[in-house]
Amino acid sequence: MDRVTHMIFWVLTILSPVNAVMITIVFLIVVDFITGSYASYKSKVPISSERIGNTISKFFIYNLVILASYFMEEHIVDEIPFLKIIAGFIALTEIKSIMENFNKIYGVNPFKALINLLKKSELKDAIESMSKDQKTK
Repeated sequence: MDRVTHMIFWVLTILSPVNAVMITIVFLIVVDFITGSYASYKSKVPISSERIGNTISKFFIYNLVILASYFMEEHIVDEIPFLKIIAGFIALTEIKSIMENFNKIYGVNPFKALINLLKKSELKDAIESMSKDQKTK
């Protein structure tokens, strides 16, 4: 048993530089799952075991891809930040999915609201455009 404990600590020590990235991705997957489940509940779509299985497989696949990119960056080509690029794409995918779920739950498109705010339009105009989008649905 002592040998197993040493092996676990050895693996955790090797992976310590990438732990923060993996925890962030796991957090985004969990938030996506929660918002997706609530959006399904709100639109009266049953939650199936297949969709839960997709989330579990996404958890493992994303973490394996992050580990592979970390080792590739660390041991093969250290000039290209593979980990940051791949983790960024995964995070953007999850954030986009969370925002789509937000739109399904509340009927507000957060992307349009953000674009309106970034265009330096008045906050009142942004709120009016969001309420117009909600009325057309």
